[in-house]
Amino acid sequence: MSDMDSAHLPPVTSFCDIQDGCVRVQPIMHIARTISELGADPERVFAQAGIPADLFANPENTISLQAIAELLEICVAATGCEHFGLLLGAGASANPLGFLGEILEQCADVGTAIAHFQQYFHLHDRGAMATRTVEGRDASIGYALFDAVGPGADQIFDGALAIGMGLMRRLCGPNWRPTAVLLPRPQPRDVRPYEEVFACMPEFAAERAALIFPAGNLRRRIAGADRERYSLLAERLKTVTRQNDLDFADQVRRVVRGLVAVRRCSLDEVAALFSMNRRRINRKLEREGTTFHQISQEALCAQAERLMRETDMALGEISAALDYAEAGVFTRAFRGWRGMTPSEWRRMHAPNRGSRGS
Repeated sequence: MSDMDSAHLPPVTSFCDIQDGCVRVQPIMHIARTISELGADPERVFAQAGIPADLFANPENTISLQAIAELLEICVAATGCEHFGLLLGAGASANPLGFLGEILEQCADVGTAIAHFQQYFHLHDRGAMATRTVEGRDASIGYALFDAVGPGADQIFDGALAIGMGLMRRLCGPNWRPTAVLLPRPQPRDVRPYEEVFACMPEFAAERAALIFPAGNLRRRIAGADRERYSLLAERLKTVTRQNDLDFADQVRRVVRGLVAVRRCSLDEVAALFSMNRRRINRKLEREGTTFHQISQEALCAQAERLMRETDMALGEISAALDYAEAGVFTRAFRGWRGMTPSEWRRMHAPNRGSRGS
C-alpha cells in the first residue's frame, strides 16, 4: 500500500472500544443543530439530559442507547416535535457510519454491502443489531434493539430507519424507495413526515423495524465502487475487527437476537451464517460456558418482553411472532423464564398495553 493510499484510510487507532449497550455518536453529531432549527436551546436540553455538549464533537465518542432514548424524549418535549427522531435520522450526514460506511460504498453490489453492514455492525453499535432477510421476492434490512430503553425507543426506531433509508439511497441511487416500512411504535398523530421521509406510508405498531424492498435490488451494482479501494479498506477492516471483536458466544447472541426479530431463529440458520456445522458451534459455545438453547431462550424472552411492553399486540399474536405453535406453549415457556404468565408480566410492566386482549 502506498503512502498516498494509507493517507486516505482512517487510522486503526481512531476506532473506539465500544462497550455493550453503546453506539458511536457519529450518526447524531448534528443533534444540536436539529434542536436549534426547531426553536429550542441545545445547551439547556443537554444539561437537562446530563450529557456534555462536546460529546458530539468527535464521531468516535460513544453514548449508551439508554442515554440516547432519554435525550430524545427530552428533545421531543423541548421542541414540541413528536417525530424528532425521524428528523434526526433523515438529517444525518452523507456517511453516518464512518469507516463502515466507506467500505459499504466500495462493495461490488448492494447484497454484498448489506451483508457487510450486518456482519460488522458491532464495530459501530453494540446496543442493537442490523437485521437482513431474503424471503422469496422480498428482502429487508432492519434494526433490533437488544434491551429495553423506555419510551424513547420509538424515537430510536424512527431515526434508525431514516438512516437506513439514506444508506439504501446511497447504494441504490437517490430515487430508491422501499415497498413497505415497518415501525414497532404506535401511530403518531401526524403521519405526513413519515410518508415524506420513506416515500410510502409505514405500517405502525409492527413487530419489528425494517425496510422491505424487492430482492432483485440486492443484485444492483453500486455506482462508483472501486475494487482496489475496497481491497485496501477490507484489509484495514480485518485489523479493526481483530482489535474490537466479540467473543464467540457474544457474536452468537447478537445473531440470535436478530434472527428472533425476523422469525428465523434456529441452530441451522446460525450455522449457515457462521459457515460452521451445528456440532462445532455447540462445542465452541460450551467452551465459553453456554449453549445455543440458553442463548435462544434468552433472546425469545427479551423479544417477548419488548413486544408486550412496546406494542399493543395481543398475546396470541406475540406467541405467533415468536414462532410458538400455540399460545399455551408460549405461556408455559414464559412462566419458566419469569415465574409468571405473560398477562401478569404485562400488567406489571406495561399496564397500558394489550388493549386488544390476551
